[in-house]
Amino acid sequence: MAVANFKQKFEALVSKETASWHQDADFRQENRSWLKKSQAIAIKINKALTDKSMSQKELAEKMGVSPQQVNKIVKGRENLTLETIGKLEMALGISLIEVAKHSIYTSYNTQASGSALTKTTKEAYHNRQPFNNLKASYMRASENAIVIKLSA
Repeated sequence: MAVANFKQKFEALVSKETASWHQDADFRQENRSWLKKSQAIAIKINKALTDKSMSQKELAEKMGVSPQQVNKIVKGRENLTLETIGKLEMALGISLIEVAKHSIYTSYNTQASGSALTKTTKEAYHNRQPFNNLKASYMRASENAIVIKLSA
């Protein structure tokens, strides 16, 4: 009798649904790259909320999103869009991600033409048409080569 009673209690506690832990593990494995970044952003957000004594609800109101959305974000499992990241940065007054400025390096061998090529190269980059908003800098990399760097 005691065994039957135990079996009934056990069956009442056991879920009838199949376990989905392996699906969660597969998801984390497949999405490891962006999950790590999302978790790092979540840590920054949580620190900013603490520093500013701001609640998730207040953050949601500032961003114009639901408190549930903010809760997902601060858990670090939300695949954030650039728009959402921008809203978070504005609402918290912090920078969450940095986009590296693009630089183009070009090297020229000056041995063949000597300083004439150096002058021509400098003029070409100072008068560049498609790159007007880029800054150009150049330096002598060796006796026979100069390197030109274009930066945004």
